[in-house]
Amino acid sequence: MHALQLRAHKHLEIIDYPLTKLKNGEVLVQVKAAGICGTDFHLFDGSAKVDLPVIIGHEFSGIVIDKNFGVDFFENDDHVVVDPNIYCGKCFYCRNGKVNYCENLKALGVNINGGLAEYTIVPSSQVYRLPTSFSLNKAAYTEPLSCCLRGMDIIKIKHGETVVVLGGGTIGLLMVQLAQIAGASEIILLEPVDNKQKIGLTLGADYAFNPEQKKLFENISDLTYGGADVVVECVGNSAAVNLAFNLTKRGGRVLIFGLSPKNTTVEFNLQEAFYKELSISTSLLNPFTFQRAVDLLVSEKIDVEKFSTKELDLSDTKNLFYSGRDNNVIKYQFVNH
Repeated sequence: MHALQLRAHKHLEIIDYPLTKLKNGEVLVQVKAAGICGTDFHLFDGSAKVDLPVIIGHEFSGIVIDKNFGVDFFENDDHVVVDPNIYCGKCFYCRNGKVNYCENLKALGVNINGGLAEYTIVPSSQVYRLPTSFSLNKAAYTEPLSCCLRGMDIIKIKHGETVVVLGGGTIGLLMVQLAQIAGASEIILLEPVDNKQKIGLTLGADYAFNPEQKKLFENISDLTYGGADVVVECVGNSAAVNLAFNLTKRGGRVLIFGLSPKNTTVEFNLQEAFYKELSISTSLLNPFTFQRAVDLLVSEKIDVEKFSTKELDLSDTKNLFYSGRDNNVIKYQFVNH
């Protein structure tokens, strides 16, 4: 089996990896599509935690090829998508329903071999069945959507509120659609790439601006009566976070969603935050949101068809990490034909 293994920071290799014998409760999945996430680039360059060596890839779908004892809910040839986050169920946080804080969390593609491979072995507890008619390429968006749902659960957009989304990548465009479903009255996307702005406008954004443009604050203030009720930051750097703080009105709420490199810090005016009564939240992983993400995709309430997706083989996927991303591409996917 060929797989893309991260052997050391900034050292990826395509290897011929032997599959182990299935343990009780495990299934063998033939990977059909696996998204490459911004987190994968952080794993690659050492700016996020990873257990090395590991086959990366945590956004993937495929077909069940084999299963072992203890797997009662899946059959061979089932089309499935995989939740990569494996909780222990035994620690303090798990026993209190806060599984995303699990003290023994393991993630496929981070601590355990993941989906950038022809085949992968996963616990059946992590597998979700799909209609056979549903695109496995679209299904590979389930994991990022499930994480976005966690963020939306935290920020609690109310009907009629104004929302600014910073960043028009995969996460930002999913957040735009979720804000629309939540009943936001005005959705403003801030994104420097024209192509991503246009896609955002087709997916529910009412306005799209370049964050570098002149009179940005004045324009947004005019549209939102002095600032947004909610700002969702999907970039992952200190400049975007500070911009989010500045774009809110009094009583506003900020969701810091983008994953920043380690040791990134933010400075902001505490007195201004005090007088605004600013609420700042972060979001971690996808506790109990995966099935909801599946249902939203299958029902086509969330549209990923309009995303500019570029399909890659394993060799091209490896090269991507060394050559860098095209800003016009929203999602790169390894596709196993």
